[in-house]
Amino acid sequence: MPKMSKVNIAVIGAGMAGLKAASTLHSIGMNVTVFEKSRGLGGRLASRRTEFGHFNHGAQYVTARDPGFDAFLQEATEFNAARNWTPNLHRGTRADATADAGLSPIARHVGNLAVEQWYQGAPQMNKLIRPLVLPFTIQKQHRITRIEPLNQRSFMLHDDLDGAFGPFDGVIVTAPAPQTVQLLQPLSSRYTPISDVVMAPCWSVMVAFEKPFPTGFDAMLYPSPEISWAARTAQNNDIFHRRTPDPWVLHASPEWSRAHLEEDKDRVIEKLLAALRNASGIKLPELHSVQAHRWRHARTEVPLGKSHLNGMNGRVIAAGDWCLGARVEAAWRSGQTAAHAMIETLLG
Repeated sequence: MPKMSKVNIAVIGAGMAGLKAASTLHSIGMNVTVFEKSRGLGGRLASRRTEFGHFNHGAQYVTARDPGFDAFLQEATEFNAARNWTPNLHRGTRADATADAGLSPIARHVGNLAVEQWYQGAPQMNKLIRPLVLPFTIQKQHRITRIEPLNQRSFMLHDDLDGAFGPFDGVIVTAPAPQTVQLLQPLSSRYTPISDVVMAPCWSVMVAFEKPFPTGFDAMLYPSPEISWAARTAQNNDIFHRRTPDPWVLHASPEWSRAHLEEDKDRVIEKLLAALRNASGIKLPELHSVQAHRWRHARTEVPLGKSHLNGMNGRVIAAGDWCLGARVEAAWRSGQTAAHAMIETLLG
């Protein structure tokens, strides 16, 4: 049995799945290095800083059905990294149908109230991963483009700037499915099923109104065919004392995002704000600021159907929310099971 301090594992991706895998392996003494292509952590648990606050422009909230993930959320709440969220919700005519199809980010409702407890990261969504960020190495702004097997037990990683890292005893890849299959298909045909995963894109618009948007709702689920989600970013239950500027995030529907995937950002903003105006029947306040972000791989529509996929004698493992579904909980579970599979491979 190898000493844990001499076992080196690489994790590609610093979203919920990657950080859960990394923290699980680190907690038993393995040397873990996380590689993240972006400047920040959290993946689609994303938040953008502005001069007047943050926009949660990725995942809007999380829920828990798995007891382990529920315990994690309780820990995150005690860590002041999570908080309950109880918005006044408007449900559009498509809300029930899309929820049943598994396409909606919202699972179950009674009237305008959610049956499940909703949580947001505190003070913003990307803080939800704070309990998982342990003292392992995180290499930010490193886009891994190739995994090189040195032998059956050792691997080197190469990035897009001609950097080489390793050797590693094992690798866990938690990038979106299309990026994961590009990395892993050259290694083995075992990873071919990842090509069957379907992920939908999403245009996200971050708009700050000069005055409060005059609606009694803090969030809207499918208010129109163009918009799947619209929500006030600031948590404030006092409708008479809204802060200004008033920040909102709009998520375009998967169908609309696909149809306008390569469209200019300014046109996307114009069309989605028009859709919000038409859906609400309210004249929009003057704009303080507005930005758009395109998520090419935002939401899992057809998952892999298993928690992870391993190959290369169990030493290269694919994981992510796309393995099990569209929920943040799915990413956490996939990262956990991938880590346990790696431990079983290395320790027998």
